[in-house]
Amino acid sequence: MAVPASSPLIIVFVAPPETDAPEPHGLIGGGRFLTDLLRAEVAACVAAVGHRLHVVPRSEGWAEEADTVAAVPPALILWGLAPAEGAAPDTPPTGSDRPVVPVTLGGVAAPCGALTLPVESRTLCRTLARVAPPGAGAEAPRRAAVLVHQGDGPDGDDRWPGLSWALTLLGGGPGRGVLVDAQGPRGSLSARLRALVPPTSGRLGWQTTGPVPVPGPALVARLPGADGVRWWGWTAPGDWPGPSESSEEHRPLWAELEACVQAAHEASTWTVVDAGRDLDRAREAAAGGVPLVLCTDRPLPDGLAVRPDMVLQAAGAGGAVPFRPADWAGTSLAAWGRSARRGPGRRLAAEVGLRLEQWAGAGTGGALTGRIHA
Repeated sequence: MAVPASSPLIIVFVAPPETDAPEPHGLIGGGRFLTDLLRAEVAACVAAVGHRLHVVPRSEGWAEEADTVAAVPPALILWGLAPAEGAAPDTPPTGSDRPVVPVTLGGVAAPCGALTLPVESRTLCRTLARVAPPGAGAEAPRRAAVLVHQGDGPDGDDRWPGLSWALTLLGGGPGRGVLVDAQGPRGSLSARLRALVPPTSGRLGWQTTGPVPVPGPALVARLPGADGVRWWGWTAPGDWPGPSESSEEHRPLWAELEACVQAAHEASTWTVVDAGRDLDRAREAAAGGVPLVLCTDRPLPDGLAVRPDMVLQAAGAGGAVPFRPADWAGTSLAAWGRSARRGPGRRLAAEVGLRLEQWAGAGTGGALTGRIHA
């Protein structure tokens, strides 16, 4: 069974004071009506990310009530502002050590620093997705890498089909990593994973219509899971191109690649984007400043078509990170899981993590300029 990517957190909404305006007739006017609208929009945002909302009224003892409405302290306080209410310097009060975000309803002059809903609802969702549990300290950095394979087979990974899955598990820990298939409809990664763990109904995939969902526990929980690794990119069997059809004819299935990669990156501790042999896909996936990793079991020739930030090489020569293809050559999740738990797998995770820390500290930004050659 796959491990959930993250646990729901408690969010407290401190409702704005209700005005003395008369009850509305129809849909016009009334302080209670506007308060209900703001509360409903906040509740929708919290539910979209997968957290749990508790509402407390504005009062002198709101902080104490916020700590008692749930079994655990809240991770974030949402401070509701009435339509004509300004955010004074001492508002919200300093009665809690949790982060406080003021929110207000659209159609009014928003005080400085307040999120205006629903125009900024997606911003609120992203804020909720990044919030850490109380006492967790600074949030762990979200890291990502783009993998390019230089080996046997159409996708260059016939000798180590489990390596990209393993890197996702090793780098993020159980349930904290998302593996994104950027190889297109003809890629083999999703086919392998779909054969091992068929996705059930209600799961997200590239063919999902509409905008990319808001990152957070709710999104990750709907991705297909394989022994602690979530993946994104599978398509239903009927969506695969026929023998005479090119992947370009099915390009609309992959038009949201950048947005999906970004959403996976925000929703998980560790994101691995598998581009196979496709350097164009690697360029697209790494354009936002993600390190490029080359996996190969061959000597590196002069004039490589790709200049990686990190090299995983079977021989491990010339500063490359060594790995044994045999460790990841199995055809089952159980075999890959055993390899991840053994000493070589743990050493690979430590070495990759160290190289990524060095890459991040070098200030390169990860741009692909100068790394891809014709």
